[in-house]
Amino acid sequence: MPTLNLFTNVPVDAVVASDILRDATKAVAKIIGKPESYVMILVNGGVPIEFAGTEEPAAYGELISIGGLGPSVNGKLSSTIAEILQTKLYIDCSRFYIKFYDVQVNCCFVRC
Repeated sequence: MPTLNLFTNVPVDAVVASDILRDATKAVAKIIGKPESYVMILVNGGVPIEFAGTEEPAAYGELISIGGLGPSVNGKLSSTIAEILQTKLYIDCSRFYIKFYDVQVNCCFVRC
């Protein structure tokens, strides 16, 4: 179950959040190669963040997946998510980091 948790210091209204959720879900599913029905995206706007000594628009993300990650996939995901954040929230790609976690199969994720 790929899960992308995004944090940004930019306030995010419901319409923009919905656009980000939709676009990020499609991107994560396509790039990792898992069905959209397994992808979860969380958007946390208005979070206090200082990056490089300023509070200019910035974002941080964590993507957790059971398999499907690796250097080329991570690079594609990073640039695609950065492009979504640039388009929707005007966050420059130089002010965005994403951390990837490839979880081992012996971990427990329960889905009803």
